[in-house]
Amino acid sequence: MDKMGLLSKVFEAFANSSESRYVFLFDVEKNVCRFSQSCVDRFGLPGEYVDNAGEVWASIINPADRFRFQKSLQDLITGNTKIHDMSYRALDKTGEYVVCSCKGFLIDDDEGHPVYFAGTIDNHGIATEYDPITNLYTRYKLLNDLREYQERKEKYMILMVGLCNFHEINNIYGYEVGNKVLKNFAEKLLDYLNGAFVFHAGGTKFAIVSSVFTEEKMAAIYKELSEYARNSIEIEDSKVAINIGGSLSEVRNFDVDVHTILTGVLLGLDESIHERHGELVKFGNDNYVNNHDRIVVINTLRNCINDGCKGFYMCYQPIVNANTEKLVGAETLVRWSMEPFGSISPGDFVAWLENDPLFYDLSYWIMKTSMSAIKEKVLPLMPDFLLNINLSYMQLERQNFRTDLLRIIDEVGYPPKNLCLELTERCKLLDESFLRNEMIFLKSKGIKVALDDFGTGFSALELLITLPIDAIKIDRSFVMDIENIKEKQYVVDAILACARNMNISSTIEGIETVSMKEIMKNYGATSFQGYLYSKPVVIDEFVKLIQK
Repeated sequence: MDKMGLLSKVFEAFANSSESRYVFLFDVEKNVCRFSQSCVDRFGLPGEYVDNAGEVWASIINPADRFRFQKSLQDLITGNTKIHDMSYRALDKTGEYVVCSCKGFLIDDDEGHPVYFAGTIDNHGIATEYDPITNLYTRYKLLNDLREYQERKEKYMILMVGLCNFHEINNIYGYEVGNKVLKNFAEKLLDYLNGAFVFHAGGTKFAIVSSVFTEEKMAAIYKELSEYARNSIEIEDSKVAINIGGSLSEVRNFDVDVHTILTGVLLGLDESIHERHGELVKFGNDNYVNNHDRIVVINTLRNCINDGCKGFYMCYQPIVNANTEKLVGAETLVRWSMEPFGSISPGDFVAWLENDPLFYDLSYWIMKTSMSAIKEKVLPLMPDFLLNINLSYMQLERQNFRTDLLRIIDEVGYPPKNLCLELTERCKLLDESFLRNEMIFLKSKGIKVALDDFGTGFSALELLITLPIDAIKIDRSFVMDIENIKEKQYVVDAILACARNMNISSTIEGIETVSMKEIMKNYGATSFQGYLYSKPVVIDEFVKLIQK
């Protein structure tokens, strides 16, 4: 066997040794790289042998990680190093970013010239089909099965069920008991295997998928599960009562991808848990936005995010000093417009996408775009300007959030002292100690933190005491018609007095009339925001407001 034949055999042996570890061998002279077939399949590469592989592979790496990857390759090419060792996020063919670790070495010939660059790529996102805690199929398997239904154009029903307030179970009984509760509930789901497939969809969510069950059958199953969760779960001789939420969708649109379908049923589940007290929410083809099927709109939104956030743009709403009424900052607000749908309200699409993995990519784009615009066009005019950006619970939960935020600040060159991150209502669902640690980290970097929509959540006052925040923003619902409602005046007065005594700044949102402004001036707020001063406008219009 010649050397090339032996090299090929060795490559194949290593390539087949692991499902989650891929092998690559780059021929420096020919500029061709061979990837193991499992890598080709996972990431949708053009083939086992790839020309200009550096560019091809860089194209699937998360934009936030791409520069580091390209710099590492450049160091290899210029001879600054012979080792490539780094981690990054790569987009697989399902549209999910997975964390990969790549380690490679340059191999020289006898004269010291590089001949090959060889190494391995470890995919830390490889998922198995079975969950060890519940013994059910996993979310990974769920996505694959949905994809097969879509490809066959086979109509099916999907019921998504979520356990409510499960963190209370963990807090009271401990995580070991919590896992037993999940397993107990999962065993109940096995009752429906005759005609359906059941999945652990991640966290405290479960899915039942069937091409034969009717809507009425699925609704009956949900009712049975709800009664079971409330009355029949026993762990170590103790009865554990749980409320559930549910979302049901009949899928007969085969032109959207499976992530869009999953986003739709998760949106329905979220509505069931947080707005409908566990009532089964039906999410289907009768949900319309601007006369368009909502699932089609969501699918287009997801495609636009994947396409460099196409159709999205940023607006900025002024925040003014409550005493002088001079502009001191702004809240950045994302907008989306795309034909044939027209403009879709962020109040809609943010809620649709918040549980979607792609929302993190949109959030990254929002932060970077906003900071770049303000640094370039506003800070030269107003060095003390404060930019407020909403921060979702999904961003905070991401392991790499801190790194990504600091990377944006560094790449843009944005001063942290000119940045305030607003914690949205859902952030209050996170573990309190985790939330506190994140706030401490942000403040250690000079970034200010505000509680948005203050007063709308049942735990807002408690968070004011326990979290090291800099500011609160009082929701517009508190000031609507405040001129005529004494009770609202008393509540706002008490909140603002509390904030002043704690040395916390305050912004009143929703200032729309002169009479509303005059009343609010009596209560000592730090700043105002609302249509009285300006609606949200694009950056060039915002600069004109500053220059007035």
